[in-house]
Amino acid sequence: MKAFTIQGFAAGCKAAMAEAEDRQLAAKRYLEQTLADNDADKIIETLQAAVPPGAGIGEMIVHASDELTMLFARIPPRFQSGIHNHTVFACIGQLEGEEVSTVFEPDGEGQGLVAVGTLSSRKGEVVDLPADVIHGIENPGDGYGMSLHLYGGDFGALMNKRSLWSANGHEEKAFNLEALVGESVKTMKQSRNDRGLEALADAIPAARPMIDNLPATD
Repeated sequence: MKAFTIQGFAAGCKAAMAEAEDRQLAAKRYLEQTLADNDADKIIETLQAAVPPGAGIGEMIVHASDELTMLFARIPPRFQSGIHNHTVFACIGQLEGEEVSTVFEPDGEGQGLVAVGTLSSRKGEVVDLPADVIHGIENPGDGYGMSLHLYGGDFGALMNKRSLWSANGHEEKAFNLEALVGESVKTMKQSRNDRGLEALADAIPAARPMIDNLPATD
């Protein structure tokens, strides 16, 4: 068994997708086999070493190309994200802890979104999400959740095509990482999630003013 490397994984996953009729399914199966064949701690070590200096949540991209983006997701304890989309398919391979996606759809009356289900990935498991999914993620545990996220395209090039939905009223707006952090803060304020807010401030000190200045929601 060859040791996990980012270059090797990217090349193998791209080859699997190129040969398949269903690129999303091929990526999911390739990720599942990788998790089965490799020690999770070794994968985490390799991914962490490749993260750009100073990268925060949503910025820990270790590979990007037209066909594939690999992102090392290191999610703080009890964190809840703002609602967002990707515009390309996603596969989440859990390396430590758990990640829960709450999936939303338009309510059909132009009044916002309605939650329609959840998907959970635990250590060693892979879940996949279609290109049109709208979701928010949560780490329900008291430790960091760590996972390898695959996206079926170049995330950087897609940034201006993505959307974010407000915590209050589910209004759609343009996506950017600062706005995502802001909506994540609002989401955790609404649920009185003090543990998640403190963990976010520890992970991203720049989020502290947002947390301190936003009043609690009744």
